[in-house]
Amino acid sequence: MTELEVARFSTLPEGELAVAILRNHGIDARLPDRDMATMNPDLLIAIGNVRVVAPDHQVQAGRDLIARVRAGEFAQEAEPETGDWTIEAIPGRVGDLDEGEIRGVLTQVKKAGAIVLILAFVVFPVFSCVMMAGGY
Repeated sequence: MTELEVARFSTLPEGELAVAILRNHGIDARLPDRDMATMNPDLLIAIGNVRVVAPDHQVQAGRDLIARVRAGEFAQEAEPETGDWTIEAIPGRVGDLDEGEIRGVLTQVKKAGAIVLILAFVVFPVFSCVMMAGGY
């Protein structure tokens, strides 16, 4: 059985959603690039994004279905907002953290790590060069 490309998506969640929609409509779709996209998402552009594939006899039906999805045929009207989800939300701050809000033990560890790196890659090599040049 030969599998052919149905569509490509720029992110893994979009590809997963497309596979779920296709499978819900009886098309045996899958993501052959899932593992690579999960392990190294920076390479998605290099491989041409996430491919959704299906058996050759279902490809045209899959492409037609994806075209319908992209056209918004399956979109539902949004439910009226009750406002319940915003009870603990801070206006304008959804998902954003300022540097001052990130605190904890890692701050001290980061400073210690920076000092170790400076000593290991700057101070010690320069000191050893000076010592060797001085004949010590």
